[in-house]
Amino acid sequence: MKNLLYKAAKIAIGVILSIFIANIIGLKYAATAGVICMLSILDTRTQTYIVGIKRLMTSLIAIVLATILFRVGGHNLLVLGVFLMIFIPILTILKSTEGMAVSTVLVTHIYDINTLSWDIMTNEIGILLIGILVAWAMNIHMPNREKEIRNKQFEVESLIRTVLYNMKLELLNQCSIELQDDSLKSLDETLAEGMDYAINFNNDFLLKDNSYFIKYFNMRRQQYQILVNMQKNIKEEFITVEKAKPLSDFTERLSKELDECNTGEDLLKRADKLKDYYENSQLPITRKEFENRAILYQYFNDLIYFTEVKLNFMRKYGEIKYCNSRE
Repeated sequence: MKNLLYKAAKIAIGVILSIFIANIIGLKYAATAGVICMLSILDTRTQTYIVGIKRLMTSLIAIVLATILFRVGGHNLLVLGVFLMIFIPILTILKSTEGMAVSTVLVTHIYDINTLSWDIMTNEIGILLIGILVAWAMNIHMPNREKEIRNKQFEVESLIRTVLYNMKLELLNQCSIELQDDSLKSLDETLAEGMDYAINFNNDFLLKDNSYFIKYFNMRRQQYQILVNMQKNIKEEFITVEKAKPLSDFTERLSKELDECNTGEDLLKRADKLKDYYENSQLPITRKEFENRAILYQYFNDLIYFTEVKLNFMRKYGEIKYCNSRE
């Protein structure tokens, strides 16, 4: 709500300022400058600047094209229709359909005035420049989204701990499948929200790479997929709870040590010892015991892969300020 009100305030100030400047300069259709400004204040700086440049280019193309057509065919609806039939495909080819509405409005001004002159063209260009430049100025300052992203990170890690702890209980036949499914669904949704925040945060900077959070959520998304596969393997009761107990304890330890800055190296060392335990344990006797052991083996391998994903991430991006202090 706070960010929504902040953006609403920027749009309101930008619209008023654009109309005020256009009136001071003496431009016709001054209110259009306010509309262009409103449409050009987007969620991130990068979006605002890129879309602004596209609208400037497409509007200049539209004004030149309309001027030629109106001069040849006169100011009538048929020529306006011909303009749209030519202009819309051009925008589609250039992948600049963001400028369609603004460009068309400017051209309708030229059509409405029913005459052609240099003053009319400069009037429309002036309206366009004022709206875009004021929008750029309004988006120089953007709210700091970093705290929101950090909160999403902690929320994701908390949910992963919950999923892992539930798996620990499932290995001991002490957790319902429905409870785990709800936890995985919440994790999926939170990861999507976190990625949206991360992308917007990165797009707030033009000359600085702030893509760490995008990489972080990609890493957690990869771990989420591993958790989903792990869950598929344990959707039944284990008759060999005794053999599942060491793996259950290891899963619990992983859930407790899960952290953005934990490399997972110690956990992998413990995994080697656990592997030795299973290799030296008594072989299964019945078919059901064999199936259970196979499921545990696959679960164990997925758990190692889960930990290795984080280790590889830390090797690439471990030199981060967030590991020095918790904000």
